[in-house]
Amino acid sequence: MSHSPAPVMPVPLRLLRKLRIWISAWSEMPPAPEEGPAEGSGASRHSYGAVRILVADDNPMNLMMISAMLESRGIVPVLAADGAEAVALAREQLFDLVLMDLQMPILDGLDATSAIRRFEAGLARPAVPVVAYSGTLPRGGGLEKHGMSGVLNKPCAEQELDDCLVRWCPSYRAAPKLQGAAQAGKGWQIAHGNLG
Repeated sequence: MSHSPAPVMPVPLRLLRKLRIWISAWSEMPPAPEEGPAEGSGASRHSYGAVRILVADDNPMNLMMISAMLESRGIVPVLAADGAEAVALAREQLFDLVLMDLQMPILDGLDATSAIRRFEAGLARPAVPVVAYSGTLPRGGGLEKHGMSGVLNKPCAEQELDDCLVRWCPSYRAAPKLQGAAQAGKGWQIAHGNLG
């Protein structure tokens, strides 16, 4: 007897709200002790200012992945499960950046961005950068005509995310790169198995 695969169901909004609560609670936990530079060395993983980011995506796994990447940089994003929720949140709060999935139920990313732009124009509010956060882009481009500022591939590499944040969030500062003797020393430790 063969079994047909179960149909893919849309993610219930209450699950995404629970995910948001879980992420918020997780981000308030004290950080685990890390092995790293000795105190007083001046080195830290990231140096960042206050950055408010809205992420709109209907896939909870994508939301978890990008949330974890942002939280590792000291940024706790606000999450939206679809374009309509993203528009509502953008009306209620000021953000430094919006990462917008393009293919979402209720209101897709292009229409959501257009709605945000109309709202901003009506209030003479400065335009928040809205970056298409997507694995597939529409044929023929056209992101600019909907008010999109740029593109971040999904999934993105750590450096791509840092580049996006540095470009669109003036108060964000990426971690300084190790240089000179510090970099050489780290390379030696890795080569000899001294780093975990």
